[in-house]
Amino acid sequence: MDKEKKLNTALIIGRWQPWHEGHRELFKAALSRAERVAIGVRATHDTDQKNPFSFEEVKKFIDEDLKKDYSGKYVVVELPNITDVIYGRDVGYNVEKITFEDEVEKISATNVRKSMNLTPVKHEVDSFEREKRSGHKGAVIWLTGLSGSGKTTLAQKIERRLFDKGCNVYMLDGDNIRDGLNSNLGFSDADREENIRRIGEVAALFARAGFIVITAFISPFMNDRKKALKAFKDNSYEIYLSCDLETCEKRDPKGLYKKARIGEIKDFTGIDSPYEVPKSPNLEIDTQSLSIEKSEKALYEFIIEKISIT
Repeated sequence: MDKEKKLNTALIIGRWQPWHEGHRELFKAALSRAERVAIGVRATHDTDQKNPFSFEEVKKFIDEDLKKDYSGKYVVVELPNITDVIYGRDVGYNVEKITFEDEVEKISATNVRKSMNLTPVKHEVDSFEREKRSGHKGAVIWLTGLSGSGKTTLAQKIERRLFDKGCNVYMLDGDNIRDGLNSNLGFSDADREENIRRIGEVAALFARAGFIVITAFISPFMNDRKKALKAFKDNSYEIYLSCDLETCEKRDPKGLYKKARIGEIKDFTGIDSPYEVPKSPNLEIDTQSLSIEKSEKALYEFIIEKISIT
């Protein structure tokens, strides 16, 4: 068994909307009683105006506060909307309520949100109305694969085909996003993670507006892809374009592999930075062997089936 799983662990459960100093004190009290703390985040996001932050946003607040001083001493986990904690006798759990001095007890997440000038707004147009008008649900179709595997080409063709069918559809491409929204990011692991996080949030916004979003990004790390897809849980799909490095490098439509080989580009995926192959994608398309026409057909049929386009 993983050593980390064997650590004596205290569990604290909350909405953390947002995480604040009082929560930090609760964490420290819990850590004093165990080797690490599991911080459970209740799934209350967007249920009302008191819970505006998604799990990913809450986790980011927690990491920003704790990671520097308590790295390895905590784990953040997403939980259902737990309302009751019930256990049988002799199970070995110690359930304890912790109280603090008035100064800490009076810290209010509501007041913290107000200080952040956040006033969540609900739309007058709901998702059912959007779906009825467009004839389909919003969705995120996340294409991932090495540079040269055909992501942009396939995304362009699918965007055109769905648009001609009357769908609300929009393609998000890596170069376009980095030229605008993410122009301040480089290619370090941290910047790549933030790049994909932002794209996931943008794709989710489009999807909530009723669009079918086709994304074309290498997105080399599994955890980053998982977080991006969770931004729109209702209808997101990971599509892996499988094509080996040798074939992608032979294609090299932008000349990037050549530059990476001679050192002009550092941390290039497939050369000196890894690509983590999806373990269980919703669809895998062998773009190494299949023609673009057959690849397009496979993706189009998948989308039609999953999204029930009328």
